[in-house]
Amino acid sequence: MRNIVLRGVENDEEQRLAHDVMGQALAEDTYQALRWLASSGLAYPGFRREHTRIALLKNEVVAALRITTDTLRVGEARLKMGGFGWVSTAGAHRHKGYASLLIQDALRYLREHNYHVAMLFGIPNFYHNFGFITSLAEYSARILLIEAIETKHPEYKLRSAKPGDIRTLQRIHQANDHETACSLLRSGAHMTNRWDEWKDAMVLTNAQGKVMGYFVPRNHDDELFILEAAGATQAANTAVLHATSVYAVEKGVGRIRIAGPPSHPFLQLLLQYRSVHEMEITRARGGMMSFVSLEETLESMIPEWESRLLQSSLCNQRIEVTLVVAHAAYRIRADRGAISIAPASGPNKLSVTAAELMHLLTGYRYLDEVFNRKRRMITPDARAFLALLFPKRTPYVWNLDRF
Repeated sequence: MRNIVLRGVENDEEQRLAHDVMGQALAEDTYQALRWLASSGLAYPGFRREHTRIALLKNEVVAALRITTDTLRVGEARLKMGGFGWVSTAGAHRHKGYASLLIQDALRYLREHNYHVAMLFGIPNFYHNFGFITSLAEYSARILLIEAIETKHPEYKLRSAKPGDIRTLQRIHQANDHETACSLLRSGAHMTNRWDEWKDAMVLTNAQGKVMGYFVPRNHDDELFILEAAGATQAANTAVLHATSVYAVEKGVGRIRIAGPPSHPFLQLLLQYRSVHEMEITRARGGMMSFVSLEETLESMIPEWESRLLQSSLCNQRIEVTLVVAHAAYRIRADRGAISIAPASGPNKLSVTAAELMHLLTGYRYLDEVFNRKRRMITPDARAFLALLFPKRTPYVWNLDRF
């Protein structure tokens, strides 16, 4: 495709044309999509003009996508994540491979700008061709209204959230979300930029007017769908659960569904009540991730790995393992509480694919599952070290943070 030019937009007119392609290809409400892309989209924290990537054919924008920059959390580790959204091809130019070229261009851009991983929420059977692997399950719990409304709870008042609540909402979310792998760090600027997503949020206040919890509702057929809920304390969580039931009564529905990972305190609260907890796993679609720089990703995991090492019985030992990924070796060495990584071969080799390593890193799959399928020569201490590096986790990105 020698006539195709792939690059970031360079002026306002190209930006407008790219938005036209995105809005018309992907949104039911094209006007609303264009308004968001031109206002909130361009104001997204860290956004640069070149983050809108385009494919040009004879100066016509035939395909476009948008990169967002976020920080992804895995325990104490922080990874620079490039999110791919609004991947679009103009109607007359579909099925010609332009979107594929654009994905390759965007991945090249991420490599050049020192991103660690890429993430997207994709259509079936397409993005795996570029190294993306499904790494994020969908979790939710259903509870009958009668169960929620009988909850014993602290007294509270309910009101609509307002922008002045952002700092408190951010703090409550952070306190509840530390066990969730792959969640995106929310700054005040990110929440301000996405406030349209929060416009229906409700907050609970105590007698002194202090915010003690929140929930973000959406009506969905015969049930109330809660995109997110959290309390400042476990007692506050019971008040939030009761508040969702009061809200459901007002909306005339008899069932509540709450999205969120099972590790989250609010979802754990529901285990005390009659409820149905669901996990939906898809293949080659949905929440998918890919390494941009594997070596830099491993280096960025050191703070998390050292934190775990110092809390373990291995903290005073010297152990090393070698991960072999697509014929490249990475030696990970623990030496009395300190971890170092080198692009070199060493003892205790475990060969994995990039997809398997992504699953181990995020906790989407567990070490025993991958380990038992492999030929390996690994000592018991090295296996215990690998278990420390790759613990069981619950990877999840909240609906309100998706792109």
